[in-house]
Amino acid sequence: MKLMFLSSLLLIANNAFGADEKSLVDAMANARKHCSGISEQLNDIKKLAGVGTAVSAVGTAVGGGATAVGVVKTGTDEELDDIRKEIERIKAATPRPNPLPADTNPGQLQQELEQYARQQLSVSEDNVDGTTTNLADLEKQQKELEEKSKKLGDARTGLMATATATNIAGAVISGINQVKTDLITQIGACAGAIQTLSYMKTQASLDGSATDEEIAHADKVISACNKYNLEDVKKINARATGATVSSGIGAATGLAGTITSGIANTDQTRENAEKAKNLNTASNVLAGVTTAASLTSTVFNATQISAAKRVIETAEQCEEALK
Repeated sequence: MKLMFLSSLLLIANNAFGADEKSLVDAMANARKHCSGISEQLNDIKKLAGVGTAVSAVGTAVGGGATAVGVVKTGTDEELDDIRKEIERIKAATPRPNPLPADTNPGQLQQELEQYARQQLSVSEDNVDGTTTNLADLEKQQKELEEKSKKLGDARTGLMATATATNIAGAVISGINQVKTDLITQIGACAGAIQTLSYMKTQASLDGSATDEEIAHADKVISACNKYNLEDVKKINARATGATVSSGIGAATGLAGTITSGIANTDQTRENAEKAKNLNTASNVLAGVTTAASLTSTVFNATQISAAKRVIETAEQCEEALK
């Protein structure tokens, strides 16, 4: 009587799950149908997430390089500004030659010219550290620093452009690297099929309609396949979305930084020290934001791989048990 009652309950539960299986063999076939091929699709996602991680990591490194170069450029520009001010100070303090009478003799004219030449090449004795500075040396340093600053600016612009490109690529990869609705549906169907298999196994154990080997196989499949967690699947997509958003921010700030850095390094801008300084500061800030966005995208991609691995492990164990 109890056996009939339990069988009736199991039949009702089985029908509630919409299963058409009439035996344990049918339930096993249904589980095999819905649970096969999941790991292969998830492996593609994991591989693409690995590519996304590598791309974002490059963006992080390049963005960090742009930031570092920008900092060095800022220091160079500050040194250049000090030298320009010193040159202006020396020139302002250098006496101009006094007008000479028209009847000045050649000897006196020569003497005046020599004195003026010495004044032009004279050194400033007012340096803070007590050293002397030749005007010609200062002008040489100015030229060298201007060339260095220009090269650093070009390098920063190039690195920013590369960081922008990697962030665009990262956004594209992350945008397409999500678990498709069909796969989510299949995983849900697999979970339902395993639950039905569990009910049919219990029923077969009670009514003796299956062999011991079939019961043992069903136990193995149920143990391996009942670990599917749709929350982990959702995390894969959530991490992909996070990486897409972060890379998008990195691409936008990187593009703005590239343009700003390029403008800051033009000859026209460099003639206006204050404007150049402001644009360089803005470029450095944008480079920092781009780097941070790339790093965030890298983390999202890495955690997406971790979430995918957990689901893949379940899928592989399940598919192995179903063989």
